[in-house]
Amino acid sequence: MSRKASIKAGIPAYNEEKYIAKVVLKARRHVDEVIVVNDGPTDMTCEIAKALGATVINRPRNMGYGAALRTLFLEARKRDPDALVVLDADDQHDP
Repeated sequence: MSRKASIKAGIPAYNEEKYIAKVVLKARRHVDEVIVVNDGPTDMTCEIAKALGATVINRPRNMGYGAALRTLFLEARKRDPDALVVLDADDQHDP
């Protein structure tokens, strides 16, 4: 009996309250879990993403895109997915 593949979506975000709801909802259609790395924000990105079922990793201060990606990869590794798809939080990528 084969198991279902585990697929995660990872979204590095910094002050993306305008778009995060749309991105999380669209991504959830295709993956088992959405992980948002909230990189030192000053807006409602965290609250919106959590309310829509995303796992949110809050970074205390903005360290940039590369550091947010590193946090995302380390967090995803703990979950041992078969695939991790990284999406921009500003809705540039169609999940």
